[in-house]
Amino acid sequence: MAAADLRDELSCSICLSVYTDPVSLPCSHNFCRGCIGGVLGTQEGSGAYSCPECRAEETEGIKVPAVGNLDVDRISETLLTGLAGIVTGIKGRIYGQEATDLVLDINTASDYVALSEDRKTASRSETALCYPHTPERFIEYAQVLSTRGFPSGRHYWEVEGSESGSWAVGAAYPSIEREGDKSGLGITIESWGLCKYHDNINMLHDSIETPVSPSCRRFRISLDYEAGHLSFYELSEPIRHLHTFTASFTEPLHPAFYVNGNGWVRICS
Repeated sequence: MAAADLRDELSCSICLSVYTDPVSLPCSHNFCRGCIGGVLGTQEGSGAYSCPECRAEETEGIKVPAVGNLDVDRISETLLTGLAGIVTGIKGRIYGQEATDLVLDINTASDYVALSEDRKTASRSETALCYPHTPERFIEYAQVLSTRGFPSGRHYWEVEGSESGSWAVGAAYPSIEREGDKSGLGITIESWGLCKYHDNINMLHDSIETPVSPSCRRFRISLDYEAGHLSFYELSEPIRHLHTFTASFTEPLHPAFYVNGNGWVRICS
């Protein structure tokens, strides 16, 4: 029995960490109370609530799960047989993933995207920076991808956006177009984004907008590749779920960024 089994048994599928104040829905899926409360809050006024795990419609609300809802025998066995591995390093992964370290790929950066020396911050340049020509470089939009793409697994990264200007953060396939009207983040099926244009913030995919109202400008983007989930959270206190895109991913996903006006975005280390 692997320690990953224990992580799966005790992890909330929304925040990917061990349950805090666990509750369950009538469909028997368990979540942290704060996590599921935030998700259901975004569905308020849209009719029946739906479980973010199985999409079953819920009308009875949340409840505190009985002990029997958790597989106590499997948890006990995993604790006994996997203790040595937990002590030597697996424990840290059980209690929560670490943010993925990212840097921006200058070979994809538009001539109007200025990158910081550590390649963590992108801002709009008023004049063309005349980077060397590469086939990966964005032409139409002031955008840039990260050097790293994710073909599988669970990952998250945290970003911050400016109060002023326009910007977008999200993820894109490497096949996203590099020039033309359809090369913008969230415009086609090749990319997904949280986009700030002036005072409006929307989730955007395939040109379909979903308005959101975050209370801060710092966000966590969480990818579960195999489950087909790309989730966005605002890093308020407590953390609050904003939106989850669901898709069957067919290519590696690269974190993606757009800036305009005096907007900027930064990868939080």
